[in-house]
Amino acid sequence: MAKYAMLKPRAVVAQPRRAIAPSPSEQRMTGRKLQARRLRLWSACPYCANCGKLTEFPQGFELDHKVPLHQGGADTDDNCQILCAGADGCHAAKTADDLGHRQKR
Repeated sequence: MAKYAMLKPRAVVAQPRRAIAPSPSEQRMTGRKLQARRLRLWSACPYCANCGKLTEFPQGFELDHKVPLHQGGADTDDNCQILCAGADGCHAAKTADDLGHRQKR
């Protein structure tokens, strides 16, 4: 019985990468934990933190970060608030203000 010739590997070994700090979007809570946080915060106070309007669960509000993640805010319950949703809701206005956009009048 003849021996088979071994082929040399063609794969190139990748160089190790430096660790990069996670971006705010990678730090953001998602999935089941996020939905549990939404219910917990809404159950504690179902009113909009800005205008005081009673919000409906689950579609009537947005969970907002008081200090945005991209500005160094933490993704914790203490940094979150309930704001009313919709095109003319408080969340849209706060997000536009956080990003430096002008308000429509």
